[in-house]
Amino acid sequence: MPSEVLEKAQSICSYLVDCKRRIHRNPELGMQELRTAAFVRAELKKMGVEIQPLDTKVGVLGLIRGTKAGAGKVIALRADMDALPIQEAAGQPDQSEVAGVMHACGHDAHTAMLLGAAQLLMSMRERFSGVVKLIFQPAEETLGGSELMIRLGCLENPKVDIMLGQHGIGEFATGDIAFREGPSMASSDTFSVTVKGVGGHGAYPHNSGADALLAAANCVTSLQGLITRQFNAVDPVVLSICTFHGGTAKNIIPEEVAFGGSIRCQSPESRGRIRSALDRMIGSIVAGYNCTHELDYTYGVPPLVNDAAVVRAMRSAAAKLLGEEHVKTMEQPRMGSEDYACYSEKIPASCFARLGIWKDGRAQPKFHNPAFVFDENALPVGAGFFVQAVLEING
Repeated sequence: MPSEVLEKAQSICSYLVDCKRRIHRNPELGMQELRTAAFVRAELKKMGVEIQPLDTKVGVLGLIRGTKAGAGKVIALRADMDALPIQEAAGQPDQSEVAGVMHACGHDAHTAMLLGAAQLLMSMRERFSGVVKLIFQPAEETLGGSELMIRLGCLENPKVDIMLGQHGIGEFATGDIAFREGPSMASSDTFSVTVKGVGGHGAYPHNSGADALLAAANCVTSLQGLITRQFNAVDPVVLSICTFHGGTAKNIIPEEVAFGGSIRCQSPESRGRIRSALDRMIGSIVAGYNCTHELDYTYGVPPLVNDAAVVRAMRSAAAKLLGEEHVKTMEQPRMGSEDYACYSEKIPASCFARLGIWKDGRAQPKFHNPAFVFDENALPVGAGFFVQAVLEING
């Protein structure tokens, strides 16, 4: 039998679907979400949600104040709004109307679910104390939207005590919600290396004596040893070299060669060590070929770590919403990254849940794919989860 909150969420299913489809038909890339943000603002205003001023047009911050007696916590609920540069081929009723742009990661659904949660919470304010912040952020895909919202003060005035987010996942069935305590997703950093040697004729390599291409090639083949021999295998680190550029002609030894890639870490400790270890090993390798190097290292989003106590509370909320049999566990951390981690780094009392969107009888949804489909039956589950989470903490 559905819980009270789930029944309420299911009663607004048509609203959730309408919101999701409207956003899906009109996708916008990161930092371009002007229409989406305007739509969100308009919907929140209709509900009577307090809109906080922000120095941006591509993000929205709403406030809902509970009226139940007691101080209560300040809880932030987050949704992302951006789409991807993909030509849609899903063949659904809400096919993208923007050439080359598509919601292929479910952010349209995330936005719709948070709008639905806002509607329900506004009708239930007497059931909870404290404050609920609704964060609708731009540009998750480029891993910069959360930093913008943080910089604009979304976590302050009043200061957020507990941070909550969720993302669809194709590995779990619609109606399930999955959780993981501790490290859950990896940091995402990038690097570029320029190896400098002495250019020369391909027939006379000994005349240059400093082959930048050979030195760089040895870096590519040797750097995996850095991961396997200097970092603990049970604390995953992934180093992927994805670009390699050198040379202009088949008989000229290039003076410079460049390569680069990405590094993912599950723990702040490994992330804190990797840059210096990378620089040191590259330096040692290229020195053996009489070359030098320059390393440009860019720190992106941190690892996403879920607080164990908050996860336990969210599992309890999910069980009340759906039944214990629908509360699942993510057994392994993921090496992908999510800019929600910037929030959880600032607000350690945080949980990022995974919402099942796999409809029985269909292939598992593949994110960032032209044929991606988010099962709309999951929309009330996601909206209801946010509401139940607020009641669990402040009810």
